[in-house]
Amino acid sequence: MSENPTSRGVTTEINATPRTQSARAPTKPAAGGWLSWRLGGSLVLWMLCCMGCSVDVSRPAVVKHYYLLEITPQPSETPPQFSVPIKINGFEVAPPFADRSLVYRVADQRYESDFYNEFFVAPRAMVTARVTDYLAARRIFSAALPPSSTVDAPYAIEGLVPSLYVDMRDQNQAKAVFSIQVFVTRTGTSERRIILDRAYSHEFAVAERGPEQLVAGLSHAFELCLADLERDLRGLDITTEAVGKAEK
Repeated sequence: MSENPTSRGVTTEINATPRTQSARAPTKPAAGGWLSWRLGGSLVLWMLCCMGCSVDVSRPAVVKHYYLLEITPQPSETPPQFSVPIKINGFEVAPPFADRSLVYRVADQRYESDFYNEFFVAPRAMVTARVTDYLAARRIFSAALPPSSTVDAPYAIEGLVPSLYVDMRDQNQAKAVFSIQVFVTRTGTSERRIILDRAYSHEFAVAERGPEQLVAGLSHAFELCLADLERDLRGLDITTEAVGKAEK
């Protein structure tokens, strides 16, 4: 009996010879098309650069105003009270007020800095310079030597400004607040000794809230502190003989 070939599993033969695909050589673009593509890409890049570098001329430029603490002590016409010099070592300013921007206290635990109104120089340098000018004008000592001086002095003064701001919590009355901690040391001996340690603080009411008026209020509060300092300096027991013996 002959086998029916259709009753067996059908075996499909796969031709091992792969089909060949005709490879078409790349078509070289026409010279005009290639040039158009290059010009178009350059135009797009140029437009992107213009968009990124464009300036909105309608926006007004930022305008800042700069101020200084102004101290105007009355020059003394009398001879110096102490015939020895004093060296101003410098006055640091507490970090919250060390930057040049004016600082406003708007709530019990909230302060704001004024981006548009600033001191012309850093408060540390400004306070140190003003203390030097005040002591030189009032002639308490024979000379008030600035921090840059290389001359030795038997006494030195330095300190810290913990408060330099405008209190805005009262909507009806702004107050300029300035406080300073002062240390006077005797340096003419082998051991440095503090002979004056005082804290001074003053508030000055400001009628108007413009930055110029606020800075003027800070200047006035600062000068009141310096007047208190002068009173205490003149009350010190400093004798030239004692200083001379200590330096020998």
